[in-house]
Amino acid sequence: MSKYMPAAEKPTPDTGGVSGGQQYAACDWREPLSAQKGKTLISRHLRVAMRLFVGTSGLADAKSEYQSAWRTSKQGTVTDSVGSIHNEAPILTRGLGDEAFLHHSVTTTALGRNGTTRMVVRTENAVITVDFDGATYPLDHDGVAVQKKAVPLDESVTRGAAQAVARDVTTALSSCKTCVRR
Repeated sequence: MSKYMPAAEKPTPDTGGVSGGQQYAACDWREPLSAQKGKTLISRHLRVAMRLFVGTSGLADAKSEYQSAWRTSKQGTVTDSVGSIHNEAPILTRGLGDEAFLHHSVTTTALGRNGTTRMVVRTENAVITVDFDGATYPLDHDGVAVQKKAVPLDESVTRGAAQAVARDVTTALSSCKTCVRR
């Protein structure tokens, strides 16, 4: 974690809970948008979410959830009154879970630009989503990030981080002896 989020604050868990045949949990890590010294600041955000589908339809439901995420990732550029999201074509990723894809998007709003890489992995009846984003911000005279002038992190950085975290989470889940299986 420290390699990709060296200044991360304490994680914020979202236990989500149980709803029907699903169990949901997520955790967010953020780096601060202020600094004591310097002219620029790099701030990153990582979100790891897992949806576990249980019951007789658990596997089919997990496959459906994965396919829905796949379709959404192929939407191209979407623009509305708030700004725009440019989705690059998703890339299938082999060797991770039962099926996985990676995709990068750039969001542009009045607050600035942000690049996010999302990795979605289905392993048996679980769907894992990893979002990694960040930007470099100039700092004002008080050491606070000027968000309107954000420059998204290089795509290779966010892709590498999202893949590494997804691989670690998937490996941990696959190794878990007490996890709920289909």
